[in-house]
Amino acid sequence: MSARRSIIFFLLILVVASTGYLITRNDKSTAARATDKATQTPSIAPSRIIAYYFHVTVRCTTCRTIEAYSHETILNRFNGDIDSGRLEWQVVNIQLPENRHFVKDYQLFTKSVVLVRVANGKQQSYKVLNDVWELVGDKAQFQAYVDKEVRGYLAQL
Repeated sequence: MSARRSIIFFLLILVVASTGYLITRNDKSTAARATDKATQTPSIAPSRIIAYYFHVTVRCTTCRTIEAYSHETILNRFNGDIDSGRLEWQVVNIQLPENRHFVKDYQLFTKSVVLVRVANGKQQSYKVLNDVWELVGDKAQFQAYVDKEVRGYLAQL
């Protein structure tokens, strides 16, 4: 009887893992196909703010929430700046070889939202929005924080 339970348990684990893999894979392919105005700026302004969300390949619910709240805030509150090219939203997987330099560039130690000010085509300053981790449990405070920081950076242009 014990061997039978072990086999059933193993098969259950296999089914759960396979389902998780398929869901994750589907999310990635859907995200890859999805287009949104925030990532399709018609022209790149020489002076602009880039709002990055840096993540790793495997993401937890909290990481996905941070990305979603940040994206929603930027898309809904800064639509004119996105349209004009003054603001860009970029989601970057830092585990990909071509993106690993961002960890050193912005001194990242976890998944992060980072604002980068670019003037005349060159990076001038950046700010890691570390408080997103503390505020993720309160969407309104989270979005107010991101809004305030983005506005502060846009004011520098």
